Amino acid sequence: MRNSLSGKLIYPLLGGLFVVLSAFILVEWNTSRPAYIIKALNLQNGLSRPAKSIAFRAKVFGFLELGEARMNYGEPELYQGKEVYHLTSEARAAGLISRFLSARVQIDSIVDKNRMRSLRFTQVLEMPDKPKDEKVIIYDQENNIMELRGVRRSILPDTRDPLSAMLYIQNQDFQPGKEFDINLNTNQKNYRLYLKVIKREEYVINGSKAGAWVLEGDIRRRDKNPRHSLTITVWVLDSPYKIPFLLKVTTNIGPITAWLVEVR
Repeated sequence: MRNSLSGKLIYPLLGGLFVVLSAFILVEWNTSRPAYIIKALNLQNGLSRPAKSIAFRAKVFGFLELGEARMNYGEPELYQGKEVYHLTSEARAAGLISRFLSARVQIDSIVDKNRMRSLRFTQVLEMPDKPKDEKVIIYDQENNIMELRGVRRSILPDTRDPLSAMLYIQNQDFQPGKEFDINLNTNQKNYRLYLKVIKREEYVINGSKAGAWVLEGDIRRRDKNPRHSLTITVWVLDSPYKIPFLLKVTTNIGPITAWLVEVR
């Protein structure tokens, strides 16, 4: 009798679980589609003005929420007599991950307006029950030197941080086959961000056509150590302001997907 009841209960439960998982996978698949993101944010006609800030959410393995981040573009200002862009960003863990790793990272980047290379980079990492970790990097781009905590190291010409690299790419003209080979350094080692414009995609959304550029590439140490590399695919809105709206990264911990959820 008990076995009969167990059989009657287990199959409906398994069936219900299958339906829930199928629906969940379908929703996640939709949210990572370029056309869905453009439609959700009403970006099919582009932007009427430059964005002041953009926000992303990220998941690992396609379903496990990883965190959220916002980038603020700020207004042009003066820094040591130079016209600069002042970029800021904040990222924090979210969802189930935040229960085990409650962390917040704040970034402040001062970028030369003319050449869009880094002049000053600040990163603050906050975690519960641990001292706040703050690092400030000063870049001497003319002499290819960076200084961190009193230690000076050599950098490559036109070195950038992740925020200034994004701003630089957004201000370039795109065409299939165009390549970006960018020097990155926000710690000790020189990294290379390589992206190539693969193609332009077009979507029809509510009767309007929307375009996006697809870029593929990787980030790796300049010494080409394979342990320090990851591959990237980026979708960028085909508009004068070239907002990135979908990012897929293959890392050692698994595939990460980040998508745009807000534009201000």
